[in-house]
Amino acid sequence: MLFALAAIPAIIMLLWNWLIPSIIGWSAISYWQALGLFILSRLFFGGFGRHGFGHHGFGMPHGEHPHLFREKFKNMSPEERKDFIRQRFEEHHELFNDRFFGKKEQTGGQEQV
Repeated sequence: MLFALAAIPAIIMLLWNWLIPSIIGWSAISYWQALGLFILSRLFFGGFGRHGFGHHGFGMPHGEHPHLFREKFKNMSPEERKDFIRQRFEEHHELFNDRFFGKKEQTGGQEQV
């Protein structure tokens, strides 16, 4: 586990320095900058979670196995699937906004942060 934590920023740094300067023209980064990018990306896109670095996917509740989720989804009507996806998207959108921009309070029909 400790080796993986040390290796991930090194891999990010090597990939960045191999691809980004030649594609976009940005400068190369150091190991510590790669570690910062890794932490920032985990905070933005998935957190660190109790199950290591795995991500449970869009709309899949924690602790639900993918094959069980697929079975549940397969048994839904197209309208139920559409509603389910819309609901999950709204939940994730609210969670993201609450996490990074603070909860919004409603006062007299106007939202305040």
